[in-house]
Amino acid sequence: MVSFDGLAEQGVPPSPMLHPRLVVLAVALAACTDPSPVPDAPPDRPLETVSRSPVIGLPDSLIAALVAEDPLWEDALRIHYDALVIDGHVDTPWRMIDDGLDIRQRNADHHLDVPRMAEGGLDAVFFALFVSRTYGESPDATDRALELLREVERQLEGLDAAEIARTAADVTRIADEGRHAILIGLEGGHALQASPEVLRELADRGVRYVTLNHTNTNSWSDSSQDEALHDGLTDVGRQLVAEMNRLGVLVDLSHSADAVVSDVFDVTRAPVIFSHSSCRALVENIRNVTDAQLRQLDRNDGLVMINVYSPLVNSHLTPEVMAGAYARIEADGGDLAGLWTAVEAERQARGLGNATLSNVLDHIDHAVQVAGIDHVGLGTDFDGIPLTPDGLDDVTRLPWITHGLLARGYTEEDVRKILGGNALRVLRIAEEIGERLRADA
Repeated sequence: MVSFDGLAEQGVPPSPMLHPRLVVLAVALAACTDPSPVPDAPPDRPLETVSRSPVIGLPDSLIAALVAEDPLWEDALRIHYDALVIDGHVDTPWRMIDDGLDIRQRNADHHLDVPRMAEGGLDAVFFALFVSRTYGESPDATDRALELLREVERQLEGLDAAEIARTAADVTRIADEGRHAILIGLEGGHALQASPEVLRELADRGVRYVTLNHTNTNSWSDSSQDEALHDGLTDVGRQLVAEMNRLGVLVDLSHSADAVVSDVFDVTRAPVIFSHSSCRALVENIRNVTDAQLRQLDRNDGLVMINVYSPLVNSHLTPEVMAGAYARIEADGGDLAGLWTAVEAERQARGLGNATLSNVLDHIDHAVQVAGIDHVGLGTDFDGIPLTPDGLDDVTRLPWITHGLLARGYTEEDVRKILGGNALRVLRIAEEIGERLRADA
């Protein structure tokens, strides 16, 4: 690891350091003279940020090579390792149980662990408690979520480098201390058993968002990858969304059917998130977010967190290719839970290439252009995806996103919002709304 002083030792003059708690400095981008492609932040949406001791986690030799190749890397490294970086969705907990992953140790067989979080400059991350559809809507599903949570708690107990965070204030405090904040989300609303009491129990244990669906429609909400039974949310589903608002738990719409997304926007009193989705206008995948949904995020003050999974961002997956994948599913009985297998089979049959870092940046660009700079973040889906884009192998490659954004003309303030400022703001707003709703009850 090397500090910015290390750049000077290598003959690279460092950029000025950010004073702690300084919201933003204007940065002249060495490799780009065009104006920023995104609008200025509205005055009523202040940038949420945290400045910490900017220690670069990459090897010294790699830092020197990057800066020698492109001087813009100096700004990219300074910004990335000073900014608050939040990943909205990783599936690491089930790897901890099913694969025996110890996140306290570096493990190259998986996408994320605490040592590599430091290397990649990741300050805070939502660990998704993924509950497979095979558990059904039963006590077993809730027990599985709690089993995953207990394992996260066990591995973090006594670990100085990381701590479970329950609030936005926890996130900033932990990051200020140079440590990693672990937030908890529930992926799979069937684990709630359609019960407000179970929801309250999980919220009490630290769950900060609920992904309403996975690949299965449950008794109160339709999945994008299953048969629609309710044409959106049922009355019970609306009650559960209202209770999430009251508890300050974010509603996560990744995996939900379009009709559910529409219903949630109608009933929610707090911002919503898509914790790990990309843009359907670029890849016509039902797991991606439509432009109409992106525009609703601006009115809702919500957030789409861009997923890096190749079948969601690969530019080779044209409408014709995706039609071929859906035809494969239909021929196999129409189960959309097999979408990923079908897409990969179609890609390989056509001899098409993998997704790239540039594809991921394209999806960030599109989301910014449609939803606005205040409504885009990162939700990689690491440890839950079998195929990452070329150039984004694991959490250590996050600085390449920062460099790519700067190279495309984003300002430092823009980049800080995408990396984590927007996510922190939405988390804080949900807490504040929950507090007001509980006070008014």
